[in-house]
Amino acid sequence: MIFRILGAGALAFGLLVSSTVYAGELKVAFVDINSAVQNTVQYRNIIKHLEGIKNTKQKELKSLGDKISQLDKDLLNQSMAMSPSKLAAKQQTINNMKKDYQRKLQDAQEAMTMERNRLMQGIYTKFGKKVRELGKQKGYDYILTKPSVLYVKEMYNITAEVTKLLDAGK
Repeated sequence: MIFRILGAGALAFGLLVSSTVYAGELKVAFVDINSAVQNTVQYRNIIKHLEGIKNTKQKELKSLGDKISQLDKDLLNQSMAMSPSKLAAKQQTINNMKKDYQRKLQDAQEAMTMERNRLMQGIYTKFGKKVRELGKQKGYDYILTKPSVLYVKEMYNITAEVTKLLDAGK
């Protein structure tokens, strides 16, 4: 956190020094990375894709969870009529199923995270490329991002323009 603040301070100092040297020739822009990315068609498609995967996994896990719940109820209802060894065996089977359920849940969450990261890496790579292209094309000296700047006049905000470029460039 302190490095971010120091980095932002150093950047602000650099901008101040640059602005006094160039006296008005400095061209600066600002982009909100999250907004630029999250407003693209590609991002919305990624979210739909991930929701589809999540729904499929939830259905699979729900059926296993329902089966475990039913076995728990059956065991509770039949426990008085069972021998201790048979009761212990049934409880062990249910406990193994619960562990399997937890593993599958954890695996599904990890798979979702990995898939999201894989898909998002592509859009963030494209974002960086498009911002650099726009910077060169428009002659910007600096393009700052929202997390590293506390305040920027809205007239320097190029977020919408970057989002259009992301949607246009396949």
